[in-house]
Amino acid sequence: MLAVDIIGIAATILLIGIRYPHYVLVAAFIHELGGILITVFLHGQIDSIVAAGAFGTIEVSNYNASFIGILILFSGSLANYIASSLTGGIVFESTSRLLNPISILKSPFSVINYRLCIVSCVINLWKIFM
Repeated sequence: MLAVDIIGIAATILLIGIRYPHYVLVAAFIHELGGILITVFLHGQIDSIVAAGAFGTIEVSNYNASFIGILILFSGSLANYIASSLTGGIVFESTSRLLNPISILKSPFSVINYRLCIVSCVINLWKIFM
């Protein structure tokens, strides 16, 4: 089952980059695609997907409580980090622009993917420990 959470996507746009919502949607797609691809690669059975940007979840029937479940949980963040590294635009931005969601960027695709990676990692760590 696939569910799209509009409130989660809107919150992700506000947290990641209000100036570039189209890049945030592409980065959220990369995030969900990373989770789906690693689940298929590890032969997991996907029960449900909630596409909510940084707040999205994938429920896999076999691997929810194991090390592979944690790998699947962080695979979307890894996909965003890889996309950010391949475009290489973070080097040309100052630190204040990397953290400010309303700043004008030289390489917005790279920075948006980097921000989504960081926010998603923090949310996933919160999911694990709480």
